[in-house]
Amino acid sequence: MGQRGNQFKNAKERGEWAEVRFLSRAMEQRFRVAKLWGDSAPYDLMVEQNGIAHRVQVKSTIRGPKAGGAYPCHMPMGKRRVHMLEEIDFVAAYIIQLDLWYIIPAGVVAKRKGSIWLAPWRRQSKYERYLEAWHLLRRWRGETYARKEGKNQVTAEISRGRGEVADGL
Repeated sequence: MGQRGNQFKNAKERGEWAEVRFLSRAMEQRFRVAKLWGDSAPYDLMVEQNGIAHRVQVKSTIRGPKAGGAYPCHMPMGKRRVHMLEEIDFVAAYIIQLDLWYIIPAGVVAKRKGSIWLAPWRRQSKYERYLEAWHLLRRWRGETYARKEGKNQVTAEISRGRGEVADGL
């Protein structure tokens, strides 16, 4: 059948397939997943576990890595992007060739313009901490948690999935 993801006629079919891949992976992680009827909502799926629910927009890339080993994942631009990011909690970005997921808070994506560049093999890349970060979907909105990053301790707050990060603790 060729390379994974190449069998689709267009990006819409590939996006629908990526949503099914996310649904399957999320269920493996013990989440309940709801798919919306139609495509007028700014998010694709809702995930829930133990009463914690989040709205997720699924994005995927089939493009190969560019210089530096980063895979581009297209995001909408302008008002469409702003509206989408206000209405979702997370972007689930899928690198099809590698079968890898990034679970990125919407607030982190909002700080960047244009495409998301995913570099799974590059240490300390912008999105490294979100590689296979399914645990973020288990956090209660408004919850603060701490984690170590190198020598510094960082606190992060999930506020409607915005994932703001503040230094120090």
